[in-house]
Amino acid sequence: NANWITEIIMSPTTYRWLFIAVIALVAWRQLPLSTEQELAAANRAWRVGHFEQATGIWLPLAEQGQPRAQALMGWSHELGQGSEQDLVQAIRLYRQSAEAGDAFGQYRLAELYLRGVGVPRDLRIAFHWMERAARNGDVPAMLKVGVLHLMGANGRVDMAEAKQWLYQASQKGNKLALTVLQELALAEEGRSAFDFNGQSLLGEG
Repeated sequence: NANWITEIIMSPTTYRWLFIAVIALVAWRQLPLSTEQELAAANRAWRVGHFEQATGIWLPLAEQGQPRAQALMGWSHELGQGSEQDLVQAIRLYRQSAEAGDAFGQYRLAELYLRGVGVPRDLRIAFHWMERAARNGDVPAMLKVGVLHLMGANGRVDMAEAKQWLYQASQKGNKLALTVLQELALAEEGRSAFDFNGQSLLGEG
């Protein structure tokens, strides 16, 4: 029995398949990472403070027109981390990303218009991009669209829309959205001392 097993293990056919398996493994390891894997690696590097490593991954993807990479390079330029601080470049990248439908690019562009950073402050334009980001699933944007509806940024105060967006944000775990909803309910009963000042709720992005 032992000789039979040894003959199988040492046979030319076994060696051939082992060789093919090793070559396949080496080839697989040489395959380029997918865009999603590259972005995930860059995000991990950014979170631990390796900003230049992150932008080294984002920049080529952004130059190829990848919308999320464009938004992230815009963020790098806005903050001046991993690349030179350059608001003009940040806005250009955010706009390209936003127009391509990326939620983060839409959110960041809306933020700049909300705060008047690098562009004239314009609540209508901010609302336009913030709403698109919210519809694309960005949770902070859902909160801020709700607040902008309370402020009448779209031309009129719309309490129903405000509550709908705040509710969606709260369901996604946004605690401030839940607080605002609760305080709105109390305010309707005349029992809230909450400061509904839109700017304080919109924060700094």
